[in-house]
Amino acid sequence: MANIKDVARMAGVSIATVSHVTRGNKYVSEPLRRRVAEAIQKLGYEVNPVASGLKSRTTRVLGIVLPNINSVFFPPILKGIEDYASAQGYRLTFCNTDFDVEKEQETIRMLQGSWADGIILDSVAGAADADYVRFLAGLSSGEKPIPVVSLERKVDSDGILSVRIDNYQGACLAVRHLVECGCRRIVHIAGPDFCSMAQDRLRGCRDQLKQCKMGLDRSHVVKGDFSPEQGYAAMRRLLEKNPDLDGVLSANDQMAIGAIRALHESGRGVPEDVKIVGFDNIFVSSLISPSLTTVDVPRYQMGHAAAELLIHRLTDPEAELEDVLLPIRLVVRRSTDPSAQTAWDLSSW
Repeated sequence: MANIKDVARMAGVSIATVSHVTRGNKYVSEPLRRRVAEAIQKLGYEVNPVASGLKSRTTRVLGIVLPNINSVFFPPILKGIEDYASAQGYRLTFCNTDFDVEKEQETIRMLQGSWADGIILDSVAGAADADYVRFLAGLSSGEKPIPVVSLERKVDSDGILSVRIDNYQGACLAVRHLVECGCRRIVHIAGPDFCSMAQDRLRGCRDQLKQCKMGLDRSHVVKGDFSPEQGYAAMRRLLEKNPDLDGVLSANDQMAIGAIRALHESGRGVPEDVKIVGFDNIFVSSLISPSLTTVDVPRYQMGHAAAELLIHRLTDPEAELEDVLLPIRLVVRRSTDPSAQTAWDLSSW
């Protein structure tokens, strides 16, 4: 098995330079870094994170904690994280919490005890979990700080970085589009109460309708769990309460897809009778019939930015804490505009 001396010899550099490249703890020029990387690949050299961490208490392992690792929403995020982290010499540990805050807390403590250098977290903690959020902000292993990057939302606590979009403005954008398409009786399939992201989308929907001189009362909102099954059930309930509805904003694409099935079964045409907008722009949205108009969340960029933010924090612990807000856009497809020119998005499939 190749060792660090073999890599240094093949690359024509010092052992210290190889160490700096693999640990990422000091600057190495790009030509030297490429030579070391090529030697590592040719020799099949692997860094033992436990052995190298005994002195520095670093493992070059990042923990990725998600509420549902099977969701089609997350693969582009994970790809963005992996592309940046692996280029910097980091490995990833993926953890699933099943939308359970207690399981999430157990997972964080496991990563803390296993010397993870940093954590990227899509948390399900709510306003009632203030003590847990403070724990995250001061997370450490012994004297070693463990920085945390929050995905999808800004956590109200000093010490936690975040990468997100403006969910409120995304909902406003979607509702304005429905109104511009002629919808006057708009309903909302909302996400669960514990999810701040879903609450921001509900608030944006309500405020934009108010600005357009329309209302959104309790009969116009049914909440789901982001699954197609819940979207289907929510749409059936909304049709019972509002048989004359003509526009739907769904808190995510999966629920919107379930809602389209319920509309078809009820004899409503989409978009002829009811127009519907989703949120996230998962790849399935371009494949269904009709294709789904949706608010695009730049998920690959979100993952890439989260990894970059975390590793920058690890390299410079005194760096300014950042809240990165990524741009959004409306992707118009045939669920609101029958003349829209759409193409299949197979890049994530």
